[in-house]
Amino acid sequence: MTDLYLEAGLATLPEIKDFVARCPYVILPVGSTEQHGPHLPINTDTMIAEAVALATAKRSRGLVLPGIPLGYAWVWRDVPASLTLSFDTYVRVITETVESLSRWGVKAVYVMSGHGANPQVIKHALRESIHGKIDVKVLYGMYAGLKEMIAEADSDSWHGDVHAEEIETSLMLAIAPHLVRMELAAADYPPAPADYGQSELAMGHLMRSGVFGDPTKATAEKGRRWLDLAADRSAALWTSFLERHNLPTGE
Repeated sequence: MTDLYLEAGLATLPEIKDFVARCPYVILPVGSTEQHGPHLPINTDTMIAEAVALATAKRSRGLVLPGIPLGYAWVWRDVPASLTLSFDTYVRVITETVESLSRWGVKAVYVMSGHGANPQVIKHALRESIHGKIDVKVLYGMYAGLKEMIAEADSDSWHGDVHAEEIETSLMLAIAPHLVRMELAAADYPPAPADYGQSELAMGHLMRSGVFGDPTKATAEKGRRWLDLAADRSAALWTSFLERHNLPTGE
């Protein structure tokens, strides 16, 4: 299916114009710039989103845009090495990006996040600013397969969250092993009070090392398997979405 996907960051204007004319679908990876403990780089979420997005397109179809490296990271706003956009600003970023793509003739966009807080803002943008106002169908969410990854992991998750632990570390070992400092990886499960998740408390208030879970259980083999899982599940979801909207998915 090489003619049904294209990596936009490596393509030229004529190539992109030709591709969109034939296949007016875009996969937009969105991430975050934030601390990921002592062993992972701060662009981890963006790199994972970009890798899954490209693997998804190869299994389905779409123009894969460069990842947006800034997201809604309020939980880390007081933590060095972390950047965040405000809720309203991020709504505008997503809305105006989709609006810009509509001017290319794009008919559907899959906004695939590698950062857990982004989808709640994207949902607001879709419902309040895009749906019924911009003629583009939008699918959004974290890369698929996370529940299965958590179930398969050899370590317990921290309150169901994925951050600098076994899963993200494994994915990064598969994607960019030269950026992972496994010699610095250590398990950390910060204690959380009973009202965590129902009050102002966020991960940034509770963090110690910046790790939430056990990255020492990570391996590149797990990362490759989970990258395939995420891409398979995401591609199936994307294809189903296009079909539901009666958008042609054949060559």
